[in-house]
Amino acid sequence: MHTHDTVSPPLALNLAGIDLLRFASALAVLFWHYQHFSFVGAVPFEFDNREEPFYGALSTFYHYGKFGVQVFWSISGFIFFWKYGEALAAGRIEAGRFALLRFSRLYPLHILTLLLVALGQALFRASHPAYFVYQDNSLPSFFLQLGVVGHWFYPLLSSISFNGPIWSVALELLAYVLFFFLSRRIGVGARATLATVALLALGHYASGLPAFECLLFFYLGGVVWLAACRAAPWSRRRHRIVNVALALLFLAVCAAVRLRLVWADHVVVPMVPLLVYVFLQGVQPAAERVRRVFGELGNLTYASYLLHFPLQLYIALACGWLGHAVPWRSPWLFLGFVTATMVLSYWCYRHVERPLQDWIRRRWGTSAATSTQLGGNVVPI
Repeated sequence: MHTHDTVSPPLALNLAGIDLLRFASALAVLFWHYQHFSFVGAVPFEFDNREEPFYGALSTFYHYGKFGVQVFWSISGFIFFWKYGEALAAGRIEAGRFALLRFSRLYPLHILTLLLVALGQALFRASHPAYFVYQDNSLPSFFLQLGVVGHWFYPLLSSISFNGPIWSVALELLAYVLFFFLSRRIGVGARATLATVALLALGHYASGLPAFECLLFFYLGGVVWLAACRAAPWSRRRHRIVNVALALLFLAVCAAVRLRLVWADHVVVPMVPLLVYVFLQGVQPAAERVRRVFGELGNLTYASYLLHFPLQLYIALACGWLGHAVPWRSPWLFLGFVTATMVLSYWCYRHVERPLQDWIRRRWGTSAATSTQLGGNVVPI
């Protein structure tokens, strides 16, 4: 064990708001993907999202829940700048240790869900004319998924395959690599970070490639970290005024999107880091019990993100075996699906994710204290 790996973050933060935002973003993706239940093959069949359960209350999530992924990316960027940035810039964390911490956090659940989906899709295809939702379940794609690189080439050379939501995690691995080397080479200061954001924005708008989009939002999370550092000396009153103003700005833009005065895709780049900042600075409960609850909710995000599609697949498989179409308009299916996803996620985090993560880190010489400080419970998606 290297004692210099246990460097503390330079700024103490109350992350309750970030935990709550992580959970809300996971729910947004869950609600967005509920439409999978209406799919026949790779497309929805006679689908009108106004018929989805509780549409009046959840219409925003049904229409815009996909942007939860961009929120995940920015939260990850913020967390990585906070936890790792200065230590990487100073050369206090080796590449191998950095990779081990990421591998132990992400890979065990990925391989479990990949195998579940591979089995489920084989069973589904045996009794249906097509696979469920994601049609590329070939052997080459399976091996690419084993390495979590199956979507590095999307949309150039491959398509979304097997447990489709893993695509955003695969792209985020690129962000980890870039962050590690740029932190070592040019540091994590304001000039270096803003210059990187400018170059990534140019690449994103010029190419439209998902990889550039992921990298851009990751580094925008770094901008949130820089803003938090700059705002740290402010008085409580000034924090409150700024947070209220930014929250009102965010709500005003959301209203403009709902009124179709502006397209969501056109404002998501500035709005996502703004949302992360507002939750970071504006949601800071003093009660330890509340912070603990928000932390527990945040811990569900990675499992819910990777488990919800396998659960949908096996529900669809069970309906097929019973000779029924999936009753996607039913509020009972919706409530059962969301509840089952969260219960499974809680169980999985407690009995699969965390135990395997700790075992891998102990096996390869990373202490529990180091794991908590540098690997943490923060889910980077």
